[in-house]
Amino acid sequence: MTGLNGSFSSNTVEIGSANGLASTNQYGLEISTGWFFRERWFIGANVNANRGSGGGFIERDFESFLIGASVSYYFLKDHFGSLYLRALPGYVRLRDETRFEQANTLLTETVEGPGFGLIFRLGYSYVINDIIVLDVGLDNGFAWLDVEVESDVDNLEIEQSIFNNSTTFSFGFKVILDEFFF
Repeated sequence: MTGLNGSFSSNTVEIGSANGLASTNQYGLEISTGWFFRERWFIGANVNANRGSGGGFIERDFESFLIGASVSYYFLKDHFGSLYLRALPGYVRLRDETRFEQANTLLTETVEGPGFGLIFRLGYSYVINDIIVLDVGLDNGFAWLDVEVESDVDNLEIEQSIFNNSTTFSFGFKVILDEFFF
């Protein structure tokens, strides 16, 4: 089964005391493939890429990339759909750049580095027809990273270990290639 999932969000906040708006837009793309190796057990390979930007008083651009193997357990034997739980550990890389103006000077802070990521998904797969599956899920992601921080604010370059946690809703379609080609 091979699939493509996506996620997106957009947020605008009005800051009353400063008479300004702050906005954030984010989207993600996941490509996955795999097969059932036992009844209701699925193993696969996944690539996740996320990108986002924010504007207002502070400008922000961020990207993350995760590649790894996943294992899923489908709770029902039903051929039309099932609730499932998935674990996806893997290599993750993060880049986050923040810019703001202070005293007519543009200041930048960049955080970049690799680490280990882990995503848990509670999802539901619904078979639309014999070859197409609609997949929705709620992801909780964790990342432990060793990053390099460069900051114009304090004129520093340091290496630091950080922890990142995120929750996202995803949706997508998968194709059952065994049914499609054979």
